[in-house]
Formats: sequence, C-alpha cells, structure tokens
Amino acid sequence: MTTAPSTTRGPLSHIVDALRIDNHQLLVETLRYDPRYPNNNNDEHHNTTHNAGDAAAGDHHHSAMDDAGIPSAAADANAHSSASHRFTDNTTRQKLIFGSHNLRRTILHQVIARRVAATCDEGDKSNKNNDGTTKKSKKKNQNKSQAEEEEELMNELNDELLSVGGGGGRCEIVKCSEVLSPIGDGSLLSSDMSSKPSNSNKGSNNPFEDTAFNDDTANNNTDDNNDDDPTIITTYILRGGGFDIPSIASAALHRNRILSMSRYQQQQQSSSQYGDHHQMQQQQQSRLFRFVFLPRMTEMERLLMKELGVQDDIIVESGNVVVSNATTTASAGAISSSGGGAVNSLESLPIDLIPLDDDVLSLELSGGGGGVESLNDTNNHNSESDRGGGIGSAAAGAASLRHSDVEGCEADVVDVVARSLLKLQLLNQGGGGGGGGGVGGESDVGVIGRVLGLGPLATAVIDRMMYLRLEEERMDTQAEEEEEDEYEYDEEDGGDYNDDGILEKNSVVGVEAVESPSTAAGGSDSDNKQPPIQALLVIDRKVDLVTPMLTPLTYEGLIDDVLQIQVGGCVSVKKSIVEPEDQNEQQNQRTRDTNKDPKVLLPLNDSDPLYTEVRDKHVEVFGSFLQNQAKALKESHSQFTNRETARDLSEIHQFVKQIPVFTRNLRSLKNHIHIAELVKSAAEATSFRQRWQTERSMLESESQYDTLEDLIASGEPPYRWLRLFCLQSLTSNGIKATRYESLRKEVVQTYGFEFLMVLNDLEKAGFLRKRETFFMDSMATSYSTLRKSLNLINAEVDPSNPDDPAYVSSGYAPITVRWVQSAMRGFLGLDEALKELPSSGGSGSGRRWIDIEQKCPPESLVEALKQDRGPSLGVLAKKFNESTGRAGEQQERKPVLLVFYVGGITYMEVAALRFLSKRPSFPYAIICCATEIVNGETLLRSLSC
Repeated sequence: MTTAPSTTRGPLSHIVDALRIDNHQLLVETLRYDPRYPNNNNDEHHNTTHNAGDAAAGDHHHSAMDDAGIPSAAADANAHSSASHRFTDNTTRQKLIFGSHNLRRTILHQVIARRVAATCDEGDKSNKNNDGTTKKSKKKNQNKSQAEEEEELMNELNDELLSVGGGGGRCEIVKCSEVLSPIGDGSLLSSDMSSKPSNSNKGSNNPFEDTAFNDDTANNNTDDNNDDDPTIITTYILRGGGFDIPSIASAALHRNRILSMSRYQQQQQSSSQYGDHHQMQQQQQSRLFRFVFLPRMTEMERLLMKELGVQDDIIVESGNVVVSNATTTASAGAISSSGGGAVNSLESLPIDLIPLDDDVLSLELSGGGGGVESLNDTNNHNSESDRGGGIGSAAAGAASLRHSDVEGCEADVVDVVARSLLKLQLLNQGGGGGGGGGVGGESDVGVIGRVLGLGPLATAVIDRMMYLRLEEERMDTQAEEEEEDEYEYDEEDGGDYNDDGILEKNSVVGVEAVESPSTAAGGSDSDNKQPPIQALLVIDRKVDLVTPMLTPLTYEGLIDDVLQIQVGGCVSVKKSIVEPEDQNEQQNQRTRDTNKDPKVLLPLNDSDPLYTEVRDKHVEVFGSFLQNQAKALKESHSQFTNRETARDLSEIHQFVKQIPVFTRNLRSLKNHIHIAELVKSAAEATSFRQRWQTERSMLESESQYDTLEDLIASGEPPYRWLRLFCLQSLTSNGIKATRYESLRKEVVQTYGFEFLMVLNDLEKAGFLRKRETFFMDSMATSYSTLRKSLNLINAEVDPSNPDDPAYVSSGYAPITVRWVQSAMRGFLGLDEALKELPSSGGSGSGRRWIDIEQKCPPESLVEALKQDRGPSLGVLAKKFNESTGRAGEQQERKPVLLVFYVGGITYMEVAALRFLSKRPSFPYAIICCATEIVNGETLLRSLSC
C-alpha cells in the first residue's frame, strides 16, 4: 500500500510561503528599479517604495507580504510616512554577474523559482505558477537538463519583468550565466562549475583583455559579449555582510576592466576618420554598474570598494537615494556620471532567510570557495567527486564557522543571525495565546517568550537580538511621540486624523497578525490559527563538532555524502543515471558521441511528495520503501485500466484529471529508485563499511592511529581522511604530540605542503588539538562525559522501526539533538555535562548556557539574566496546550520550537529533529533554522580556504 503524503503542511507553512513570495518580489523590485532616476514619478502604476537597506533596522518594501498583512523582510513600523520612489518609463537591459556559484544557485532555484509545496490533495501544484496557470515546459514528462531548467527560470523572470502595466519599470535580463572568479582577479567563469572562462573575458587585439584565462576550447561568441554596449546595466549580485570579500574585490576589478576596454575603444574610434558616429555616441554614454549586496552592505565593504576605485555615486539606503559623487540633471531628475564615464550604485537587498522546506530555513551563508578547488584538485586525490555527476570540488563552503573562528569576525555572523531572528518574530503573529514563558497579551504579539542558548556564539546572538529590540523600542517610542505631536496639531487645525498607523504602547511590531491558511478558508479564529513560535533554542556549532565528522545513514544524508546536495536544495546528476538506456541504445549512443551526458538538476525539497516521505528513511529501509511505492503505483494504474471493471463518465473524468499527477509521481519514483541504487551501492562498498566501523570505534573512545596511518598510505581522499583525524581528536581530547607530528608529516608527503595551512586552521577552529604525552588515554574526556550523561550511544535501536533519534547513524544520537531532548526537562541532572559546554563571553560571561525570558518592554541580556528562570520547556508546552485547549491533540497542533544552529546544521541532525517532532510524546513541533547546511567535507573545506 502506498504511503500517502501528508495533506497538511508544517505549523509555519504560512510564514514559509510568505518568505518565498517576499524574497521573490524583493528581487524583482530591485531589478526593475533604476537608481539613476530617483525623482521620476510618471508611473502611477508602480508607486513602490524600493529600499535595499538594512532588513532588521526597519526599512520598508512594498511586497506580497505587505498585501497579506505580513511585515516584509524590511518592514518599517513607521512605513506610513516613508518616501516612495518610482520606476522609469523605459525598458532597461541588465546583465547579472554573481559573486559565487553558490549564490547563483540560491538566487535561481530558491528566489527566482516561485516554488510551492506539493500535497496529495493539491494536484500537480508544483507545476503551477502563483496565478494558477500551468508552467510552460518543453519536456513535461522528462527530466530537464540543468541548462534547460535555468533557461526556463530566466524566461519566466523576464516575462514577469517585462509585464509591468502602464509602460513603467520594464526590465530584461540579457545574460545571467557568469560568475566572478573566486581568485579575486576580476575574471569571470561560466556557470557550469568548470574553470573555463566566460566569453566576456576574451577579446581580439585589445591590450586590456584577460589573456591569462584564454581557453581555445571555449566558444568565442562575440554576440554574447555585452561589455561593449554601455546601455546594458551591469549588475553584480554579491554576498554582503563581510562573508565574501574576494568576490567583492573581483567585481570591482571586473568593472575597472570594462571601463579600461571602453576607453581604449574610444581612443581607437576617435583616431579613425570613418568611425561609426552612433557607436561613438554610445561609447560616450555613462555606464551604470550596480553592486547589490545580500543581505546588506557593511561600511567596511563600502570602503573596500572605494579603495578599489569604485566611487559610491549612488547609495540606495533606507528608502532614499544618497548621491555622493554623481551629478544630478535637474530637468530629468536623472543622475549621471560625475566623471570617468560610469555611475556606480551600491545597494543592499534584504534577502536573508531562505525556506528550503516547510520545516527548514537557512541563511545560506556559504562562501565563494576561493582556494578550495585548488586544494581539492591537488594530486587528484578526490577521485570520487565525479560519482553520479556530483559537483565534487564545487562543494559549498560553510562560511559562518570560518568567518567567526578562523578569521575572527564573529560580529558579522552574530549580526546577520540576530536580524533574521527579529524578522521571524515580526512574522510570528499567527497563533493564539501570545508568547510563552510569562509573555502574553497584545502588546508582545510575535515575541518569542522563552529563549535558550548553548555555546558562545549562541549567547552573542541572543545578546545582539535583545539589543536590537531595545533599539527598535527606542525608535518606536520616538515615532509615537512625533505622531502624537502631529495629532495634537491636527486637532487644533480641525482636520481629520487617521491613527491606523500609530503603534500601540510597548508594541514590538505595529502590524496585523499573520493569517493562517485555515483561518483564511473560514475556520475559527481561535481554533484554527497556526501556533506561534513559543520557544527558541540557539545552538553554537562548536557545542557539537563530532556529528558533522560522521557518516549519515539516512537517504537524504547519504545523497549529500555521496553526490553532494548543492546550495539551494538540489542535486546535479548525470542524465544517464536517472534515465538509463537499454544496452543497444547505449552502444549506438557511445558511437555517436561519447562526450555528451548532460547533467540533470533534481529538486530535493517539499515540492516532491515522495521525497518528503523517503528522505529520512534509514539505508536499510528506503530501498524496500521505494519498491513498495512502485508496486502500489502499478496496482492503482492497473485497477483502473482493467477492462473487466465498468467505469462511468465521472470516474473516467477523475482519472484523466489525475494523469498529470500520476506522470509526475512516476517520474519522481523512477528518479529516486535510480538515485537510491547509486547511493546504496556506495553504502555497501567495503571502504564505506570500514569507515563506519572506524567512526564507531572512535565514538566509543578507542584510539585508531594505526587505521589512520593505513588509510593515508592507501591514498584515502584528503578530506575524508581529515574527517576521521578530527573525529579522533574530538573524541580523545586531542592527539598525542608524537602521533600528531608523525601524522602531520605523512599528510604533507601524501597530499602536499598546502595542507599544513589546513591543519593550522583546523587547530584554530577547535577541530584538532595536540596534547602532551603525560595525558593518559584512559582519563575522562569532555566527550566521554557527554557520551555517558546524554546517552549518545544506543546500539539497540531498530532502524526499520526506530524509537530513538540514534537511528540516523545506526546507534549514535547527535549531541545537539540530545541537548534538545534534555531542554524539555530543564537539563535536570546534567550539571556535569553542562560544564563541558564551551564557555561564553560578552554579556553572558562565565555562563556556558543561558535560559531567559523576553519581555515587554524589551530589556538587555544582562537584565534578563538577573531574573529567575521559568519552568522547563516541557512544562511550558503543557501550559500552552491547556491555555489554548489543545491538550492531547494531533501533531500539527503542537506549539513550535525554533532550533537555530549558528555555524551550520547537518542532514543527520535535521532527520533526528524531524523524528522528535513527529513523536506524540515530544511536546513541540520543531522548525530547523541554520546559517547553512553542512557536512563533514564542506565544513572542513570551508576552513581550508
């Protein structure tokens, strides 16, 4: 019997959908907006406040979330008095250049693609646009290649950009396939993850062209080279917040290169008597270069751009255009070049939280990967990177951990996480009962009442979040006083006054509550509203460095381990894997062309109902599960097509309506069967089983130095070996000094001297530690204390019918998941284990963990720590259910616990938290949030940049 996908979505699905729509609309508005014409008010159809400023500082965007009564990513409490900018009447053409491959994937597949989650009662909803129309696709019943998928996405985006009513704000994207080189030299790469340069780097006899990256195999199509046309806007989409400095430098150098080429061409044309007059006129026009930072541009980045020769002619900030070095033409209200033939616009685009699934949100703070690929390709050790068409050397980097621990820029990570939490609290207004933990009533709607933090970064994030709330309260109070003065003035003047925009006293956000889907459908306001986020648990990745080093045994975790799930939640595999041909056809195909095997991009998210059911299954189970699904699908089809059974017209009509759904499910089933075969064959390999046994021995605090030496001698891929090396150090309180020096010498001899820097960075981040020989192996370690106190090892768990989260690795439960379970009991009896948490600094100095209540009016962390702690999270959930009449109800009626991982979350932990959330005995529905999705390899690669 087929297991039907759940007809209901997650408890925060309305917020997830609102975030998706808002992110999409923020991008569209940014692309439509022309900063050269800030005073153009001719278009009445698009009186849209465009602000690419600071998201959490209260900047206002008009977006789909505003229309629904939901604050947008940059919703301002005083939006009623903000100034508006209009779009231009002319259609502009833009060329998009991305700061990294990871950022490009995120924008294309999570922001531009307006995805909605599919459920069994919604039909083929994943193939629908927002207006309900069916998406046009050339290959409805086949897997599209990555290039076809991206082409379709860009066509849809251009249709939207060009469909502006009234003739204003039209925009067309002419090219978006180029990515800045991670080397930071201003060159461009194509979007196929190869090191092949982009066509725009190539020229003929131009002295300013980049000859260092010329490649004869690249197609030199001059039609695609738009650098010669000054009417085309060059838009660089970059990762802001200080997370990708090399890409920012590369963007500035690329801009300088274009201007140098333009000046050279002008000189050539001016010296020629027969120069094209129209072309010379075009060359004299001012070019517009837009530098768009996600989610925000820092002052350090602005100064860096200035140092690299990019003057901040236009700064789009807080809904206003600030002109610093450009000149303004009064007649047209247009901004032109102040010199040098270029206008530079520095803008922030407040897109931070990216919904990957209904229960997983991510900031996607993965770096550009500069330097990773060179290390990965050293001596060609990562031979398994091509398995299944995986991206191998293009693995996403976990930028947040490197940024905070290696580069020492903790404040950047803390700030972006704290602001994203403020945004979630702006959206957390859809349930009854107010905040938990003593926080309730209308004055604190949306505030997460109970907040816990484990680890130093978690404490810093909570401290920053509470500080921003204090600043918001101060600004709101000031705005109220100004509006009261206006009200008194209006009364004296005898005029009418509408006070809808005035914030209530002590209100955190003056916006309407989020309307849940059930309430919108006509349900009871008190019974059907989605539950709010009642509690927040912020976890520093350094609390558990062990779990990322381990091999997951769930379907989703193994796909990530074997094929590498890309940023944005999709996997790229060779088409021959998911659509194998018969032997005769294969032979003919090899004869015709042995090189063409395009990659297919498969989404791994809630748009695929089958994947939603199978992703958290154990490796011993998901094969038989997919087999049963295939049998059930075949039976359901054969039952209807049975000629002996009479069918009336209504049944036939219903069947015809279900054909698209059947086709989609069949295609999805075939894809997952082929991927499962590939993944399972990797899991059944001898090397895989030996690695799992070595990991288990280390988890039980056994030394495996001989195994490590044997693996390095046999040529184990470097980052697979480093995962085991770090695991040995983490579970044994360090590596003996003599052993460490011996292994380090072998690493240099086998993998190259570059890995000396890698080992040094791993020591700095806490993954490796050298200990003196007088420390005995038998002595208790931090890990051994946690293993006993938290019961990390449960060898008796049954993967086919699990009763414990330890099933995700056949007997080991992630440390962070055990801490989540322990938080339900208030960490009762875990005093010794709590002492093993890394200590925190800042306002929580001397505390390894914090447990506070957020109140209204807001207060600082120092003040909150002086208060007595409330009841445990388990007791809090029970009180919430009793107060709302939800005691004993089904899973979707549980209060929500938001677990935020600062430093990245693994798919092993996501599966374990989903398991807890679905358990009837667990009091909360868990929503996972993280700075990025990581595994052992991506985490270690990010530290070796």
